[in-house]
Parts: sequence; C-alpha cells; structure tokens
Amino acid sequence: MLFLAEQHLVAAKLVRINGATRAGADLEKFIKMSNSFVVCARLAAKSRGGINLDRFDWKALSPDWSVVDRQIRGLAPPHIDGPPLVPDLWLRW
Repeated sequence: MLFLAEQHLVAAKLVRINGATRAGADLEKFIKMSNSFVVCARLAAKSRGGINLDRFDWKALSPDWSVVDRQIRGLAPPHIDGPPLVPDLWLRW
C-alpha cells in the first residue's frame, strides 16, 4: 500500500516528538528516522507537483515544519484507485 505525502509528513513529525525525550546517540537516531520520512514525503509528492526541501533544517529537533506544510497543502489532490464514492445510477437502466 502506498502512502500519501501527507501521511509521511505526519510520521516524520511524530518520530521527532517521540525522540524529544531522548538524548545523545538515541536522539540522533530518531532525527535520522524522521528525516527518512521527510524524504519519503518528497518522493510521494513528486507525482503531485513536488516539494522543495532546500530550506528544511535536517539537524534540528524541532525544525520549522511550515516550510514543508505550505508546500504539502499546495499539492494537487491525490489520485486514488478504487470504486467511485457515488454509484452511477444511470448504468442500471
């Protein structure tokens, strides 16, 4: 199952929140894991217009998430394969 860019970004934020109570090498591990989710968000957003991470602070425990949030909100809506939410009643006739 593929995840949306929004879901990867939420995961990145949660990992940083959970890592905030750690110290030293353990904290670095959480930041690296969070950064992996940020990269996944970028890759997932590529087909919807993409996001630019040049101004993202990769080493901060509490980076400025608005740099990414604004770009995520500006993405095209995702295409989700599946049945229509509203059935086409004309097909029955």
